[in-house]
Amino acid sequence: MKLETALRGIHPDALVLFAMLIFGGYGLFLGLFSGIPPIAFLFASQVVGALVFFFLEFRGGFRPQTGRVRALLCWLAVAAIANDLAYFVAFRFTSVANAAVAHQMVSVFLLLFLMFAGKQVTRNEWISLVIALVGTAVLFSESIAIEGGRDMVGIALGLISAPFLAALILLYGRLDAEGLSVVTINFWRYLISAVVMVPMMFVFKGFDLASGDLLALVFFGLLFAVIASGIHNVALMRARPLHASIIGKSEPAIAALYALLFLKQVPSATTLAGGALIIASTAWLALQHGDPKTENSRS
Repeated sequence: MKLETALRGIHPDALVLFAMLIFGGYGLFLGLFSGIPPIAFLFASQVVGALVFFFLEFRGGFRPQTGRVRALLCWLAVAAIANDLAYFVAFRFTSVANAAVAHQMVSVFLLLFLMFAGKQVTRNEWISLVIALVGTAVLFSESIAIEGGRDMVGIALGLISAPFLAALILLYGRLDAEGLSVVTINFWRYLISAVVMVPMMFVFKGFDLASGDLLALVFFGLLFAVIASGIHNVALMRARPLHASIIGKSEPAIAALYALLFLKQVPSATTLAGGALIIASTAWLALQHGDPKTENSRS
């Protein structure tokens, strides 16, 4: 049974929200298992995702892909690795709320990508961009005031992850237009990423793990690479773009709530103020813009 068929009876807005409830747990996992390097979490998710989607793809039969599609899949894998690695490492330098809020700049980078592609940018979109940049400055203001503050590095990594997530969203849209299913896209994404990451694991000693870490890594891969990612990709293909984008803005709030309940991380007033500006500006941008390929963001 195809993933799309299995989830057909569930409202797409509910699928987006359910995916956000899972994705919000990234920081919680990395906080609870602080002894496991972030690159190990990333590699585990690629391997588990590749194995699971291999069996799903195998049941449907493999199809040869054109050179254009293969190139898009390779770029997708590169963008996915860069996005996740920067985001995961961000949690080790700053609070979950700071990292998740900085990640919200994805909508702004989508706007910038459209601008560079020669698309017309409206006055409302410029206003949203300026407000989001002010929110980012507010986030940085607290860490700048603290000499040698690790928060600045973490927030910067969260911001670095955002353009790669924007590229990921656009590439999923291009591959969907090429007629590839969610299962096919994810199989090749995770397979290519896993192969690319093998030498990285040796260089950064990602294989230096305790035997007890393996279960956590497998569960992490199943939860995020298979369940959350699969559900979210299907939802984006069915949900109204406006609904998907706005519901996606709940991820930082969910992440901050998990961190408060389980990691005892209380968001500072600066984080709340900067986060409110970034999330409000991107949600408002979603209300003003109707391009389905730019509104369907995970964050």
